Amino acid sequence: MLLLLVTTGSATEPVPAAPSVRFTDLGAAVAFPDRIVFTLEAESTAPVVRVELRYRPILGRVTFVVRPPFTPSTHLALRYERDMRVNYLPPGIDIAYRWRLFFADGSWSDSPERTLAYFDDRYRWTRRARGPVEIFSAVDDDRSIEAALTVTEQAVTAFGERFAVSLDAPLRVVLYPSPQALRSALPAQSEEWIGGIAIPEYRLVLAGISPGPGSQPEIARILSHEVLHLVIAQATDNPFGPPPTWLDEGLATLYQTEEDPRLDAALERARREGTLPSLRALGGGFGTDQESALLGYAASRGVVAFIVATYGEDGVRRLLAAYREGVTDDEALARSLGTTVDGLDRAWKQWLNERANTRSSSSAIGLALLGLAAVVAALVRRTRRP
Repeated sequence: MLLLLVTTGSATEPVPAAPSVRFTDLGAAVAFPDRIVFTLEAESTAPVVRVELRYRPILGRVTFVVRPPFTPSTHLALRYERDMRVNYLPPGIDIAYRWRLFFADGSWSDSPERTLAYFDDRYRWTRRARGPVEIFSAVDDDRSIEAALTVTEQAVTAFGERFAVSLDAPLRVVLYPSPQALRSALPAQSEEWIGGIAIPEYRLVLAGISPGPGSQPEIARILSHEVLHLVIAQATDNPFGPPPTWLDEGLATLYQTEEDPRLDAALERARREGTLPSLRALGGGFGTDQESALLGYAASRGVVAFIVATYGEDGVRRLLAAYREGVTDDEALARSLGTTVDGLDRAWKQWLNERANTRSSSSAIGLALLGLAAVVAALVRRTRRP
């Protein structure tokens, strides 16, 4: 049983002093991704009538409370398996847990708190740390790990200097040996195209990158993108909700250190065919199929590129600051850029069309000049003939 507990400020009766308890086993073992096995052994001077297991990700905001079945007794020897496929938590976090024992008179006794390193035990992890960055890699390759450290540090520093934001706590990057290995560690039904994911609540990035000589650009592309989500989340943190997906993904995509060569073609094709998504549609996500996701990233990058070109990076700073106030999308855009969601949607698409027309005109002129040069060259060759 999983409980959701709510506390109030109303007065309560004093809780009697709890009977004496001696805890002799407070174990926990990970069998990722299936389960965590918690064990408890304890002796008390009065029968225990209820047992609760309380656990929480150390950086999280939620405490999970479980009441395992047991027989009331003064001697407890429990083994509880928590199904982590149903109650998913990402690998690479630290979990704090304790047991609470209740007695018939309403009193209770808490065990000492323990910490569990919740990692994927199918791999042997190599750890490296520098400054605020901690890397755990399933492949013990110094070159790749050093590249991951450097890319992560540089991305956080560069973005922070541009937009006057910074992380106020360390971050952790967990590197799986392939995209397929990463997806086996994600919740069921996760999109098949995922190569990296950021979880700001836990200051965590998970990535799947195949090792080898060509891995450096992929390390740069994925990590410089995903770690920016952590910075953006902190810059816009508020009690009401995150910024729209187009802003979060657009910033991360525009400022990642390695471009995705597929994005320009996807955006241009949608522009020509009149299938560019609306900004309101992009605010909630990109869809589950790879083609829709690719267009979502391309369009979001285009919107943010338009904002930078039109309002400068100061405009981005103002927009991030507005979202930190917990306002709506229209309010954030009005405060920072003097527009609305629909106004920005029209403006960036017009800008995109104007750029395409300019490129077409330039290409036509270029082709005409090339043709003229070919004619001139032919005439020159003829005049040189004896």
